[in-house]
Amino acid sequence: MYGLKTLQEKILSNVLKSEVILASIEHGIYMMEKRLRQNSVLVVLDDVDHTDFLKMFAGSKNWFGKGSRIIFTTRNQDLVNAHGAAPYYVQMLNDREGIELFSMHAFGERKPAQGFKEASHNIVSKFGGHPSALICLGSYLRGKDMSEWMSILNRLEAISVAETLKKFKIRDDGVERNISDQLPI
Repeated sequence: MYGLKTLQEKILSNVLKSEVILASIEHGIYMMEKRLRQNSVLVVLDDVDHTDFLKMFAGSKNWFGKGSRIIFTTRNQDLVNAHGAAPYYVQMLNDREGIELFSMHAFGERKPAQGFKEASHNIVSKFGGHPSALICLGSYLRGKDMSEWMSILNRLEAISVAETLKKFKIRDDGVERNISDQLPI
């Protein structure tokens, strides 16, 4: 669990306005529970995949002062239930939002560049509003010529949407991935 103690130290140091050095993750849990009770905080934890992570950073509502909000994202409904959290289901992007997001990453603008409108719309419709896939593919295609775009589109046409989206599932391993290697040939 390298790095979690450091993250606890940063959170505590920022909220308490003084440098906090922890002996262990357990010490961090104790400090967060005892020292943050008087503070109203907003804690956002992204892509939580294990209950232990929630216990380390947001053990219970009693850890934080009045008016605090704890927000975490997860694909694991059991975590939401186990933590007693009120779920909020995020909807996928609509076509307009999908084109804007994809275009920002592919062209640096909200609309597709001239000559790339149809290809952009085909890619966005293929991904059905999944932001991480649109960001990833838009970034990969940025600066590429139309022949490379068509090559990717042809490869995308050969596989199902579900199979395509599996290739773009976000991982937290810190490894930079090459999109073209992820697409089945």
